[in-house]
Amino acid sequence: MTENVVNLLLKDGYLFIPASVYCDAMADLRAVAVLWRSASLHLIPLHPGSVGGFLLKRRNLAGDRVIDLRLFLREHELQESYEGVLSFLWIPEQGAWQTSQLCPELS
Repeated sequence: MTENVVNLLLKDGYLFIPASVYCDAMADLRAVAVLWRSASLHLIPLHPGSVGGFLLKRRNLAGDRVIDLRLFLREHELQESYEGVLSFLWIPEQGAWQTSQLCPELS
């Protein structure tokens, strides 16, 4: 991991990961567990071969990825229609990315 902060677009329930961010910060990651704790979204990398999680689906030939969070947002009564850039900070002690700002529109 070369980056401590990644900025990702959340739009219409999809979290978009540009190819450059994926290559720099998430090299070869295929799935993440997603948690909603303390009004923050957490992305926890899952090792290859793990069962479950949200897939980082390849979106285009450039290598951009997308995570479909629509069901997750509905289940946690969060706004599925929210659109904005979320900054995720890598927390080594947790082994996860966590939103570094609170998003009142989501809570």
